[in-house]
Amino acid sequence: MALIEEVARENLAEARAMVAALAPVALDSATLVEALERLTERFGRETGLATRLDTAALGSPDQGLSRSQEIVLLRGAQEALTNVRRHAAASAVVLRVSRVGDVVAVHVEDDGVGFDPAGAPGIGLAGLRDRAEEAGGAVDVASEPGRGTRVTVRVPVR
Repeated sequence: MALIEEVARENLAEARAMVAALAPVALDSATLVEALERLTERFGRETGLATRLDTAALGSPDQGLSRSQEIVLLRGAQEALTNVRRHAAASAVVLRVSRVGDVVAVHVEDDGVGFDPAGAPGIGLAGLRDRAEEAGGAVDVASEPGRGTRVTVRVPVR
């Protein structure tokens, strides 16, 4: 059993690395903000939730992000929205893109049921943390039962 588990983990890590290396179609001919606008609009349409994108704290549209950093931010938003869809029982979601100093962040905040982040064994957030760390960034999850959730993915501008 231990060998099977080890092989499965290695295969999952390899699959994640290959997927992360591929640019999302949403970024093929669009900026990060345009891709997030489409993602937000589609998510709201598919779920019926009040969903909006706030870019007021972003500043200049040219953030100096590499394509791999943009991918990390977009994938982070996608993963957070997937969790909202599956677990949050939310009525509203806000995506915010901000820049503070040399860090660009995507925040996904919902008004759902929340959870205890310390007790969340899911692989989605763990994979997201790994991708962010590979880009020099980080992921923060703020939540508690009954109070919604905020997932923040940050990457440094290089």
